[in-house]
Amino acid sequence: MRPLMFRLLAALPLLASAAFGAVVEPTALAPALAMADMAPAFRASVVSQIQLVSALSAMPAPSLTPLMSAAPTAADPFRAESARLVGALAAQPEAAAASAAPLRAAFGDQPVDQLLKAAARIQTGAAAHPELAAQLAGLRQRLDISNPSSIQDYTSRLNALFDNTRAAATAEDGAAVTVDGPSTRRPLVSLVKHGETPVMTEPELEAYVAAHAVTSPRGLTRVNFASGDYKQHYDAALRRLGVDMVVIKAPSRAELAEFSEEDGYHLKSEYERWVMPVRDVEEQMQALGKADRQRQFRKALSSSDGVPFEVGPLSIAKYEEWYKIYEDEVVGKPGGKRNVSLDFARKLADKGELGKEWYGLFYYDKNDPSKMTGGVIMKASPERGMFILGYAAYRHELRDANPMTRVFVEASKLARTLGYKVLSFGQDTNFFGYDYSLGLMMSKSGFLLTPYPEDEITLMKVLDTSKIASIKNGQGQSGGYFFFGIKRDSRVAARYLASKDAGTPKEAQDLLGSEHYFDGKIDPARDVVVGRRFHGDDPNALRVPVGIDVVDAPMAAPGR
Repeated sequence: MRPLMFRLLAALPLLASAAFGAVVEPTALAPALAMADMAPAFRASVVSQIQLVSALSAMPAPSLTPLMSAAPTAADPFRAESARLVGALAAQPEAAAASAAPLRAAFGDQPVDQLLKAAARIQTGAAAHPELAAQLAGLRQRLDISNPSSIQDYTSRLNALFDNTRAAATAEDGAAVTVDGPSTRRPLVSLVKHGETPVMTEPELEAYVAAHAVTSPRGLTRVNFASGDYKQHYDAALRRLGVDMVVIKAPSRAELAEFSEEDGYHLKSEYERWVMPVRDVEEQMQALGKADRQRQFRKALSSSDGVPFEVGPLSIAKYEEWYKIYEDEVVGKPGGKRNVSLDFARKLADKGELGKEWYGLFYYDKNDPSKMTGGVIMKASPERGMFILGYAAYRHELRDANPMTRVFVEASKLARTLGYKVLSFGQDTNFFGYDYSLGLMMSKSGFLLTPYPEDEITLMKVLDTSKIASIKNGQGQSGGYFFFGIKRDSRVAARYLASKDAGTPKEAQDLLGSEHYFDGKIDPARDVVVGRRFHGDDPNALRVPVGIDVVDAPMAAPGR
């Protein structure tokens, strides 16, 4: 069999840059791209190391020791070399930025966005931390992207690793290596571990944090603990390590008994699904009830009068025109996150799915109807019995037109025409006040949407509010934070614990009593959900979902 580098060089012209305009010279990226193509487990390992460096970069005093000391494991034989690559890119951000296009093709848009942002944070931190600057120099020395001999050494390492992996797989089962990539729905962490684990020493805890920390696009750091791994007395050390939030994945019955709401531990879902019965304008007015709310709705709707728009099945051309706005107004903003890729519509078309369930509503400039100014991507979901408003992006000049109000009205018409009785405004990460604003939660509440828990069930505790308190309104005041908890005495909690006791913890949407919202069988949201607001010094009340209990408490002081 020809070695990896031979196949790489043969394929290299295919990596010619439609982005750069010329064939690139072989670099340290080329063997990595080839390895990612042939061994999806290597790709997964690289993505894991990118998540690690993203978490490390958000710490108050970043240390890159976990990258420099990474060693292969039985679960991840590629770990050392994927860490070498990610460390080199973090230490040489110009090379990473220049090669963003092939990196995205190999490892995905979101991981590369994380890597570039982490590299920028690390470079900034190095100016204030000499030890970090020294670590960056060490990472560059381990893999110098501009040094041919360093490139050749790295290529040899990957060739040997590839051959060893094949040999190990053949010895184990007599078959050539076929390394399966990660599934699109990763298993719950708790399925791997059961029961309480031994107390970690401080170095062990630091290593655990490095491996399990996740940093949000805006920089909030959480550590995901497997059920049984977390101990309350870890909190002081976690704060010193720059951790803002602790999350226990799929907690056990014993953990719910040990970690109380009074001590700051809240049962919640990772995401919240916003739903409502499909209504026309008059039905919505009746549901709003109060005259001032009706006036506000009419005013918001009339503000888009005269703004050209179109609604219909999604096309590749419309999607890619909209994507330019999404890139500028969502991904490119501080804390922006790429949740959908440029080739999304083309992939749907390749699978024959584009014209079946996907739709778009797009706005255009009043003075130039050929110029798109924003829109929303929508999906009909027969399996869940609802019509979903998904990805939205608008130019700044469209904001005064309150585009979501018109979207709501037109999407409701389309949903009803298609036979749907439930409209969903998508799902949000279930934590408002930092990456997702309190205003987003209030806006959706204003449409009379009902929140329901979705995705994994966790126990969450905020350790440090410093970053949250730094988010100020125009008057220099902090609104605090808000999330939707799951009532511990609810039937949803009881069903969850029964599934956990059986060793197969279910996700929240599978525990509601029915698969379809507002069908008379599903548990009412008021029996399941409790809003939790921890307010700062902003005295203004929040608009919250109608019919949901809300518990209000002061936000803890930063650092406590």
